[in-house]
Formats: sequence, structure tokens, C-alpha cells
Amino acid sequence: MQIKKMNNYTEVEHKIEMKEISPNKLPFLQAQVLQKIFIDFHENKQTTIDELSELTDYSKESKILKETINSLIKKGFLEGEFGNIKIPNHSKNLMQNFIKKNDYKTKHFSDTILKFCRNGASTNSLFEFEQTISDLNKYGAVHKWYDYLEDFPYQLIEEKIKEYNLTNNSLIVEPFAGSGTTLISANLFHCNAIGFDANPLMTYISEVKTTWDIDLKLFKQAVKHISEQFLEKIKFYDKLELKNGFLKYMPKKELNQWLSPSLQKEVNLLKNLIDETENLKIKNLLLLAMSKSCFDASYVSLCPGTTFYPFREKEEFWNLFAKKIIQIYNDLYSIQKHDSYGKSRLINDTCLNAGKYIKKETIDFIITSPPYPNDLEYTRQTRLELYLLDFVKEMNDVQKIKRNMVKGSTKLIFKESNSENFITNFKSIQVVSNKIFEQTKDKNWGFDYPRMVREYFGDMFLCMKEFYGLLKPNANFLQVVGDQTIKGVYIPVCDILIEMALEIGYKNCRKELFRMRRSTGHSIELPEEIIIIQK
Repeated sequence: MQIKKMNNYTEVEHKIEMKEISPNKLPFLQAQVLQKIFIDFHENKQTTIDELSELTDYSKESKILKETINSLIKKGFLEGEFGNIKIPNHSKNLMQNFIKKNDYKTKHFSDTILKFCRNGASTNSLFEFEQTISDLNKYGAVHKWYDYLEDFPYQLIEEKIKEYNLTNNSLIVEPFAGSGTTLISANLFHCNAIGFDANPLMTYISEVKTTWDIDLKLFKQAVKHISEQFLEKIKFYDKLELKNGFLKYMPKKELNQWLSPSLQKEVNLLKNLIDETENLKIKNLLLLAMSKSCFDASYVSLCPGTTFYPFREKEEFWNLFAKKIIQIYNDLYSIQKHDSYGKSRLINDTCLNAGKYIKKETIDFIITSPPYPNDLEYTRQTRLELYLLDFVKEMNDVQKIKRNMVKGSTKLIFKESNSENFITNFKSIQVVSNKIFEQTKDKNWGFDYPRMVREYFGDMFLCMKEFYGLLKPNANFLQVVGDQTIKGVYIPVCDILIEMALEIGYKNCRKELFRMRRSTGHSIELPEEIIIIQK
């Protein structure tokens, strides 16, 4: 058998290697470059080093780009050499699938959303019978408009409202509002709520999700108009005069990490159309649906961490948007039947400043799931939406947000951070910090994990201290929080929080096991518990 040599690899070796490599397992840079080459090849062009430099934000003099090309050739996704790149037969299906998904000029865009607007109630409705407030909460009405992995179960809020006999007009406070889980459930069960979050995106999401006095007829009219315009104009995107918004402000390298070329254009067109909506409440609902659909159609995966898979199959953005709009309409239709619910107030500020907004001894109940000391940096997970919805226009804006967040990540620590100064007398924290230091002192981790732990507990101490004077006498403060491990060192988060609460003056401090969970990076099961402290 004659074996032909290819770039120092035999055909046999090549076939073996190709069987082992999935495009989804390519490093992101390689996947990104490969996609660019596919697009150019489809248009009968050769990709230039200048174009790759602009796409990836690497200098055209950098060896990285040429090494990336060589690696793709070595792995069999490309043939030839830079300047004369060819697509081998075994890669053409991959290329054609990618091109088809990104060719908005010929792509089919479903008219499901227009049918919904014409036909009245959705055939996809979950609510086909008369439902109680408990039913709505159980099925995740409103909650599912915009959720994250870190959200805690919304059924828990209902359970605690009933357990602690909270009634109409009781004030519930959520120090870390997130996507609004506590606030939504509180409102459904007639309680008023105040939520804090340092991330403006999250306060926005929570505010939109707790605004239910929407004229559904006008909502449908707006959806119909915008959808007709989108379906008419998307085929001619390149000829349109549009505001670039997030396409202009979001760093190019990061933008391309999140969104495919086609998705960037589809989302930008839709956002331009939504921005023309005069009714602010309806506009906000449409923007929420758009941003969540964009996120779900993006390259990102949040488990583990924030990773990107450019070749992973995702549902089309326009289909996701249609489903989200129908879901929102159905939920509002069901909730409005009850015509009785509490109200929420959202505050875009750290909860450490709660005393600026809430009078002393006015809070009936606090329940929250605070950040964990797990080195997750939540602005990273929401980076796309922050730019997309115009909350940030440059990295300095992101840094300002990070400075107000509880420091559960090494990436949230700044020179001026000083919360650790408030917990120097807690030996348990110093012991954990010292153990982590011993594990990391001889290793080039690049991050100050011992300080992160101290800053985290310092922030949580200040949080509990801030709310002590704002709670009514005998009112309860519940935290759903889990123990952690960092570099092999066990952190008894719940026990330390209770220790600090007792020092502040809280009484009847205890914990209840909520669930066990297995953290990424190790096989140890860690308890997630509900900490109950009482003023």
C-alpha cells in the first residue's frame, strides 16, 4: 500500500487523528480562526493575517496566529499553507453547516411569533386550567424568563413565607437580588420586597420580572410590528443604517468569543427595532427576551466556569426569542387573573449601604443566597448582556461594578479592598486563610486566595452588621450558603457565618441542611445549608 505524505503526517496518521478530534474540543482561538477561514473560503477569498489580527486582537507580527494555522493543518481541519489554504473533503460538511447557520441572507426565519400575534392565546401555554398562586410559583411563572445556574429554588421562598407567617404588606429584603427569585415569590404571595444588587444588569432583570401591570394587547401589537420589520429587513442587513451599540463598545475579541458573525447581526437589528418602542414597560420586556435569547444562542457555557464552544449546536436565536415572548405573555396573562400581589423596589447598590435606603427596624424578613467564596466572577458571566443592554461601554465601567461586589473571587479584589480589617479577631478565618497560604505559597497560582477568603468573610460580616439595625425585633435573616474547598482546604462557611452573627448580636443562630452538592474540581460532597439568625 502506498502511503502519501501530508505536512509530515501520513494519511493513516491523519485519519486516526481526525477520528479523535472534535471541532468542539478545539481551543477557542483555533475554532475562531477556522470559522473565519470557512467564511472567506466560501466567498472565494484567502484569509489575510490583517483580518485574523483584527478578529482575534493578536498582533499580526505575533507567532500565535501562524502557529494556530499550522495546528489546524496538523489536526487535519485545513490543508496547504498560509496564503494558500484549502478545505479538505472531510472538513467540507463542517464548513457547509457553519456557513448555512451564518448565512442570514438565505436562512429560514420562523413566522411562529407572527402566528402567535394573530391567533391570540398560545398553543404552547402551560396554563390550560385555573391556577393558584402556588401553582404559578411551582411551575416557575416569571422565574424562568431569565434564570442562572446560581439561582436557588423559588419554591423555597413560598415555603419560608408560610413557615414564618409573613402576611400582606410584610417587607422582605433580598441583599443579593440576582435574577429576582426572592422578589418574584414575595410579590406573588402579597409581600412587598426590596432587592439590592451591585450589578446593574441584575437589578434591571429583577425590576422587569416584577413589573406585571402590562397591557397585553399593546404588548402583542409591539411584538407583531417588530417581528414583521425584523423578518423583512434581516435579509438586507448589510444595506441598513443601524446604530452599532454593543458591536461598537464590546471588545472585538470578547464579542467574537460570545457571538457568531450571523448572531451579531441578528441581535443588533432586533435591538435597533426594539429601541424604537415608546412604551417603556413593553420595551423592557422585549429587551429582556432578546438578551436572554441571545445568551442562550451564544457560544458560552457556564459549567464549569465561563467557557466557549463555537461549534456546539445551539437553537436559533430567532426561535428562542419567539418562545421567550410567548412564555412571557402566558405568564403575565395568568398572573393578571389574580390581580393582587405585592410590589418590589430594586436598588442598584451594594447591600452594605442598605441603611441609606431602609429605615431602622422596618424589615420583617430577610432571605438570600449570597455569593460563595468559590472564585466565580459574576460580571464575567453577565459580560455580554452588560454591553448588549448598554450598562457598560468600556472595561472601566465593568471595574466600577466589580468594586462594589462581595469578594467571593480573587478577580474582585482591589488595592483599596479592606473588609478583612473587620474580622481580624475571628481565629477560624485566620486558620483557614493560613492553611490556604501554605498550600499555595510555593505555587505560581497567580491569585491571592488567602486574601480572597478574608475579604469575603469581611464583606459578609459587614452585610450582617448593616442589616442588624434595620430588622424589626425578633425578625429572622436566612442565608442559603454552602461550604467550599479552595486548593484542597475545607472552608466551613456556614459555621463561620454563624460565629460572626453571634458576635454582632444575633440570637437563636442555627443551620438546617438544605442539600448536598458535588463541586467541580473534586469529588467531595459539600453541604449547602440554610443559616437562620434572629435579631
